[in-house]
Amino acid sequence: MSRYFHIVVFALLAFAGVTAFAREQSCVPRRTAEERAMKQTEMLARDLNISDSTVRDTLYRIHLRYAKSRVKPTSRTEAVERMNSLLSELKGVLTPKQFERLQSIPRQHGARAHRAEKDSLDLPATTAQP
Repeated sequence: MSRYFHIVVFALLAFAGVTAFAREQSCVPRRTAEERAMKQTEMLARDLNISDSTVRDTLYRIHLRYAKSRVKPTSRTEAVERMNSLLSELKGVLTPKQFERLQSIPRQHGARAHRAEKDSLDLPATTAQP
């Protein structure tokens, strides 16, 4: 009987250890709105070759306002409306050529798709429909 008890205790401890390890792996530090806005502005400035500090500051303020509004949960419709509003504001700040380049950056998987495009061998991008 005590042999079965030891096996059960060992199994429970092993399960608890695996669960604790899995929780540690899934904890990703969340960025603040300011950090997200800065990162988005840096990526946009790099990708669109924006060197003007006034334009960068304007882009940062726009991204910061939208990053703060993303803190509260919203419906999918509201998120799409917010994204369209962001794009319309960016269109007012960017040149037509820069905005066209912005529209050509893949957005289906966020930054991962963007990095994959940069790392590719300039092969034509295919868009997968979910």
